[in-house]
Amino acid sequence: MENPELSTNGEPVPMPGEFFVLSRHGISFSAKSGSWKGEGRGNLYLSTLRIVFVAQQRGGSCESFDLPLGTMHNEKFNQPIFGANNMTGTSEPLPGALTDEIKWTLTFKEGGVGTFLPLFFRLVQEMRRRMAQESQPQYEHNFTAPPVAQQVVQQIIGAAYVDPNDPTKLYVSQPVADRKSVV
Repeated sequence: MENPELSTNGEPVPMPGEFFVLSRHGISFSAKSGSWKGEGRGNLYLSTLRIVFVAQQRGGSCESFDLPLGTMHNEKFNQPIFGANNMTGTSEPLPGALTDEIKWTLTFKEGGVGTFLPLFFRLVQEMRRRMAQESQPQYEHNFTAPPVAQQVVQQIIGAAYVDPNDPTKLYVSQPVADRKSVV
């Protein structure tokens, strides 16, 4: 399995046409696909194409992981009586990586999902709308759908309500960093 490309400061490197919308620390991530299982604690990055998880500590079972918005389904936000809020879902594997469906969980260990949720669901809705317009029947297994336009992202961010107690960091401009591959 290939990890997403990271910059020298440990943030994901944008793909062509991709815009990062927000980042969150204090996230626990777990995923399972066939016999592979990964988990870690670190940062979540939401972009116009994907969610990227990057672990705080290297050397664990999951250092970084891509969850493309175009391959997600069954995503569900959960508010358990005991424990932290979390989001679960499934994703189709990308070619050349895992072969079985990926079941994933993002747990918000440090609270504050009020900014993330509306932006996430709007981006997923916009991605699905664009995929339907493209009408590529094999898209679920292809990561080449057109990304959400930067103008749409700026409208979404501009309309977002930001709770001052929410630890989410919104990107009003794209971070620029040196590239480095993490394998």
